[in-house]
Amino acid sequence: MSQKAQRAALIGFDCLIPKRLMKMLEEGGLENFRRFMQEGSYIPEGYNLPTVTPPSWATICTGAYPRTHGVEDYYYYHEGQSLEYKFTSQAFGSDIVTAETIWDSWDKAGKKCIVVNYPMSWPSHMQHGVMVMGQGLSPAESRWPLHGNEHKEFLASESVISTEFYPMGVQGHFDDAKDWENLPDDMDEPLDMSVTIHFKEGVEPVRDQRWHLLAWQSGDEGYDRITLAPEKDFNKAFCTLRLKEWSEPIEHDFVIDQDGRTEKGVFRAKLMELSDDAEDFKLYISGIAGRTKFIAPAEAASQIDFSKQITANDIGLVAYLHGIIDTETVCELVEFHSEWIWNTASSLLAANPDWDLFYMHSHPIDWFYHGWLSDLDSKDEKVRQAAEKMERHIYTVEDRLLGRLMDCMGDDTVICCCSDHGATPMGPILNTAHALKEAGLCSYEPKKSENYWDIYEESEGFNFILDVSKSQAVPQRYMFVYVNLKGKYPGGIVEPEDYESVRTKIIDALLDYRHPDTGERPVLLAVRREDANVFGMGGAQAGDVVYVLKPEYMAEHGYGLPTGESGCGSLKNLLMFRGPNIKKGYVYPRPRWLADIVPTFCYLTGNPIPADAEGAPIYQIMEDPNLVR
Repeated sequence: MSQKAQRAALIGFDCLIPKRLMKMLEEGGLENFRRFMQEGSYIPEGYNLPTVTPPSWATICTGAYPRTHGVEDYYYYHEGQSLEYKFTSQAFGSDIVTAETIWDSWDKAGKKCIVVNYPMSWPSHMQHGVMVMGQGLSPAESRWPLHGNEHKEFLASESVISTEFYPMGVQGHFDDAKDWENLPDDMDEPLDMSVTIHFKEGVEPVRDQRWHLLAWQSGDEGYDRITLAPEKDFNKAFCTLRLKEWSEPIEHDFVIDQDGRTEKGVFRAKLMELSDDAEDFKLYISGIAGRTKFIAPAEAASQIDFSKQITANDIGLVAYLHGIIDTETVCELVEFHSEWIWNTASSLLAANPDWDLFYMHSHPIDWFYHGWLSDLDSKDEKVRQAAEKMERHIYTVEDRLLGRLMDCMGDDTVICCCSDHGATPMGPILNTAHALKEAGLCSYEPKKSENYWDIYEESEGFNFILDVSKSQAVPQRYMFVYVNLKGKYPGGIVEPEDYESVRTKIIDALLDYRHPDTGERPVLLAVRREDANVFGMGGAQAGDVVYVLKPEYMAEHGYGLPTGESGCGSLKNLLMFRGPNIKKGYVYPRPRWLADIVPTFCYLTGNPIPADAEGAPIYQIMEDPNLVR
């Protein structure tokens, strides 16, 4: 008779596409993913809807479908607010999850759970466990209840110091160096620049600092070194860098504006550009990684050495999109991000050897696909090969993390390795508001924004400002359209008795609409809210109409059925198990849903199942499906 697993662990890789993983495995490498499959069971058809981050991870930790756990989109609509898109928030707070999580269920039974960077988990409600902030995509950041793509970090986000202007940095120029102490005697014609660094996106705003830069020559071929210092003293410099060189992790004191306390933070700098006359200069400054306020209980922070890693939030994607860093630097930031995750997870596992449940999430693959997935389908061989090289690098980094975690979990742990959704290359974007406007149902104007985080919205069909006072129908978030009812929503204009007729018009407008670029219908299906119950949606957070796009009309993911395939991409998710009572080298032949992970864990370990779980144990991957007799 097979033994029960002593512990359970969930290792989540956001947006890992099984189709892409299998292609790379066929080409060689990724030995830890290969080992996992050989030692466990693999489910090629993993499903969840909607195919977007918060709802999927909420399903993975509750075993409930979105209509039940209350998270039905990347964004969250606040009841009573205007239906305008700008009033929705990124759905990352644990308090909006209306189904019990596996860790809360096990915590009530006295089990010790460790949760690291898991979306939808923060704030923690556990009494016995340890949680590292999961209120966004990256460690130590919060996106709840913020608008658009706004985020806040402990301590601050990335920046740049340059002779050019960038919206996320500071601009300056070099002049003859003055008032520096301890300069080497042989330093020839040094130049300096002093700038005020404004630390952006802090959860708790960080006080500005005055930093100083020195450009100097190590030889006779022009300026080729940059020294960065907190004061004009060469001996106290943060670092001295050559072109394309990273600093070591720099630990420094930062002052919190609100109460004046000092917090330790760690960052790295990379010299991206320096001309021989120092007229063209660009220094990338990573986000400032803090060490407090994002761990519960707070004293658990003492179990982790935070002095040598940076969180590298978003792996520099926004900086790349603004032309500050290159793809090589992005790949290096992936390494830094992974090391932070591994250092934190391994430290907590070692400090808490009596742990019963481990849940973690890693996001670099998703960031990569948002930036470069379409390049993988490029007809330009050079572009395609460059994207494939990046993709393999990032999967290799995640493969190393997977192997490390597998090795430290032990043979008595049942492990699920999964992703929350897949992705498809960028297609012709559907502006849902335009489809409704053509049917006379809504009114809008194009959006113009100087917020550098809004760069995402240009690719997702959200770059419009809707006039609610002139709209019977309001498109909102990824898959919803609302009937703008009078008396229910601010600015509502539809009489209650006209609700059903307007809803019918919305469905007709979506299904009849032909995309101006292709002449084809981009909408695969459009149904009433209550009809969406059949695929796990249609709860309180759904609009009056729920619609789904054909996969070739999407901006990577979020709008389509999990069966969607387009180009090199797929919306299916990774789903595989390894450990006690799991068949080895087995490929499950039918689809399964992410809601089945939690019941499978609970069955294999004999631990409590969360109160609202709706999935089922995957008996077919078990050596002994009658484990409970």
